[in-house]
Amino acid sequence: MPKMQQQLEGAMIPKPYYTLIDTSRGNDPAVVVVNSALRAFEDRSAFPWHLKIIMTCKLVGANGMPTSVEIKVLDKLEEEIYTVLRAGENVMFLARVTCRGTRELLYRVRDPEPVNEALQRLIADNSQVREWEYRIEQDQDWELAAPELTLLERDGRFN
Repeated sequence: MPKMQQQLEGAMIPKPYYTLIDTSRGNDPAVVVVNSALRAFEDRSAFPWHLKIIMTCKLVGANGMPTSVEIKVLDKLEEEIYTVLRAGENVMFLARVTCRGTRELLYRVRDPEPVNEALQRLIADNSQVREWEYRIEQDQDWELAAPELTLLERDGRFN
């Protein structure tokens, strides 16, 4: 087995490779971190679900981007969420988008039930430092992942 991949129930999972992209949504700045290893991921059918988590920022600058203090809070919350999600090796990180006073976490999911249960437990804990919500949708063709993966197509580092 190549060092760059991990076997997961028949699917070869590429080792994550993160690409930072400064872009915009409309007139607003956006910072996107994309797992560029998924650009050429061949076993997409093994992860037919799209998970989107939206965290609401409290401390933002004039441009809608979180302050440095807010980034630390968001990073801690993101790590807490990811720790719960990765426990069953059922998800792959796709991207993180920070823009317009929100941070979106995007994942590809093999089986949505354990993910839903884990996130419901976190919500029930009610000790979250920021409001957040999530949505899991079936997306066999990875259409919901296209906006972030398309950013890689326009990035000169990948052409």
